[in-house]
Amino acid sequence: MERTLVCGRFSFFARRTDIAAAFPFVLLAPDFDAIVPPRYNIAPAQRTPIVRSDLHASLATWGLGIPHTFNARAESVAERPLYRRSFVERPALVPANGWFEWEPTPSGKRPFYITADDERPLLFAALWELRDGSPCFSILTRASRFELAPIHHREPVVIEPADALHWLDEHTSPQHRHQLLVPRSDRAPHFYPREVTRSVNDIGNDGADLLASPTSAESVRDLPLFPLSPEPVSARR
Repeated sequence: MERTLVCGRFSFFARRTDIAAAFPFVLLAPDFDAIVPPRYNIAPAQRTPIVRSDLHASLATWGLGIPHTFNARAESVAERPLYRRSFVERPALVPANGWFEWEPTPSGKRPFYITADDERPLLFAALWELRDGSPCFSILTRASRFELAPIHHREPVVIEPADALHWLDEHTSPQHRHQLLVPRSDRAPHFYPREVTRSVNDIGNDGADLLASPTSAESVRDLPLFPLSPEPVSARR
């Protein structure tokens, strides 16, 4: 079992038109927006859409019903008994807008929200299986690249749209599937971390306000532990 404490919370608030534009291969129900409300604080054991080999976006539970299985390490997933068969037969993608990581400080955990620097929707690599007749999934993680390493040593594996159909194809060889988990400099997005309000620390909170900057009271508690990345592209327009 994996104790990869990374990507324990993420957001998915893109609407049907946004998803169709970013990922035209995904099949969406006409009433997708009514079935899937915007979510800003998705946590393990909650349901969110995933895309499987049939290309339909359908709801599944985050985590495999066993503690610490909401994430799996990409480097070893093909060898671990819990994930070995799913790696070959049951790949999935998890649409997301961004994810959260926390830095410990003397006054408590300081949350950061991480997105692509152009704020495009993302696809996390995942594996799925059935538990008690219901689909569930685990998100794959890998070593963080330099812009995220000061916050956390792991990051979710983001699959680029150009590689998505290869990842989802059940006939893709394990060797090729492993190659898709390695970031490619010509396609991989740069990530932008920014500090957000500590209201996101409460799993019961949800809403767009969780992506707001920390309040002045929260900000004065701690000095920056590292220099933040430059503003994302959208903020410079």
